[in-house]
Amino acid sequence: MKERVAKLLMWLLTRFGSKNIIVFESFFGKQYSDSPKAIYEYLKTHQDEYKYQLIWSVKEGFEDQFKENEIEYVRRGSLRWIILMARSSYWINNTRQPSWIIKGKGTKYIQTWHGTPLKKLGLDIEKVTMHGADTESYRLNFIKDTEKWDSLIAQNKYAAKVFKTAFNIPEEKLIVSGYPRNDYLLNYTEDEAANIKRKLGIIEGKKVILYAPTWKDNKSLSKGAYEAFLPMNLEEMFAELSDDYVLLIKWHYLIANEVEIPEKYKDFAFKVPQTIDINQYFIMSDMLITDYSSVFFDYANLKRKIIFYTPDWEEYENEVRGMYPEISQSLPGEQVSDTAELINAIKTEDTLNIDFVNKYCSYDDGHATQRIVEQKITNKI
Repeated sequence: MKERVAKLLMWLLTRFGSKNIIVFESFFGKQYSDSPKAIYEYLKTHQDEYKYQLIWSVKEGFEDQFKENEIEYVRRGSLRWIILMARSSYWINNTRQPSWIIKGKGTKYIQTWHGTPLKKLGLDIEKVTMHGADTESYRLNFIKDTEKWDSLIAQNKYAAKVFKTAFNIPEEKLIVSGYPRNDYLLNYTEDEAANIKRKLGIIEGKKVILYAPTWKDNKSLSKGAYEAFLPMNLEEMFAELSDDYVLLIKWHYLIANEVEIPEKYKDFAFKVPQTIDINQYFIMSDMLITDYSSVFFDYANLKRKIIFYTPDWEEYENEVRGMYPEISQSLPGEQVSDTAELINAIKTEDTLNIDFVNKYCSYDDGHATQRIVEQKITNKI
């Protein structure tokens, strides 16, 4: 549907007021995951108290996971989606919406966002290098969405401070509560972790390395689509680690290309399904390797080894995105810049900084979802 027509239709529909509907979305409709999933599942188990129709917004081509789990969904961008968005009581999302979306007076927009930042965000980015965006238009489009947010969830006080400037959000809209998605990391069972290993076919007894990098602004394929690549020497890693370890590769949701893993490494390194919630990979892994992604703030709750593999640190800091100094100067794990250093870091004992966990994960206590729902979602019909 043409944006102008859709915008007019939404405006007309909002005149009729809101209905008892909550629309959820995660990563542009590509996943059933993250904090929207945690809030959805909490409401689903408390339906006697919170009497809402719960519907997921799903991008075309990503419906299978919702069908398999018998979750009600609507195709993102469809006529029914426009009607539901216009008439719903709440939107719960972890990324930005299309800039033309109209929000009615009866709709509350709860923005969970998707991570505590190391890399600069939104209005804090000094020079935008993303495909098809200049700095001025990027900031204007960002503000169009953030102005609609009624509440923004922050994992910790540091994130709340960053979000105020990055998103131009007044303090009264911020909720420092811990992340709903991280409740699972405090409440999972060892049987769940073992089941996931079995489903992935991981050989019993091998340690699991999870590699979860971010996307790079300067590695663009098209608007909203970015290139992935493996910056480490896989042959060296295979030779040194394959007897005792497996390497799981979890790309960012904005990655659009396929990185082929040579057949000879198939029992050592493999890409995991993108549609599965990353928490599933967290709980069954023994350590995390990342670069500038926010995932390490969440993974730190598990108190396991974190390694920062950043061969392009200076370029990323000075030319690509920039980083917030409070975190870049106090990373909780070892930072390495080549494959030899990476292999050595993998083999050494855990070096996680527990002081970091105590400071930045203190609100992640397993009850963040309940706090958010009780504070922000009314059950008055």
